[in-house]
Amino acid sequence: MKNSPNNIIALSFLGLLLCSCWNQNDDPKPPDQLPPYSQIGANTMGCLINGRVFIPREHDLKGKYFGCHDDDLTMYIDRKGERVYIGIWDKTVTDTGAYDLTYKGTQREVYYLPPPYAPGFQTNPLHTGKLHIRYWDKQHHIMAGTFYFDAIGDDSSIVHITDGRFDMIYN
Repeated sequence: MKNSPNNIIALSFLGLLLCSCWNQNDDPKPPDQLPPYSQIGANTMGCLINGRVFIPREHDLKGKYFGCHDDDLTMYIDRKGERVYIGIWDKTVTDTGAYDLTYKGTQREVYYLPPPYAPGFQTNPLHTGKLHIRYWDKQHHIMAGTFYFDAIGDDSSIVHITDGRFDMIYN
């Protein structure tokens, strides 16, 4: 078989077509790397920190980072000295719905600590967020929902915690 100019052009065109269809970046987008939204007590939690995926190692979630008792809620993700923390202790966590994540001293604490527990970032009246409890089965002690917040550091830099989600069995 001879390599005619038409065959070479056709094969070149086919090669270019195949190369243009090949997706060189098959990695999932950061939100797709987070645990899925669920409400089955899967003991999963995660968020994005300035667009970067932040999830604990699986064994870090065995009940020690999530609690709801007497209408107070504490939850945090900790991984190698880096922490996202939400604490609401003003006896208002009574049902599903949205809860404000503004720092209020001994009643609410919402912050991000970069590793290894360096000066942190916390919410304030201008930099706040929301916790949405979307599912709460009080009989089986399952709570699931989403969260986000912006927090400010001592140097006025801001961290964005987004796409937060949790599906936890609490004590």
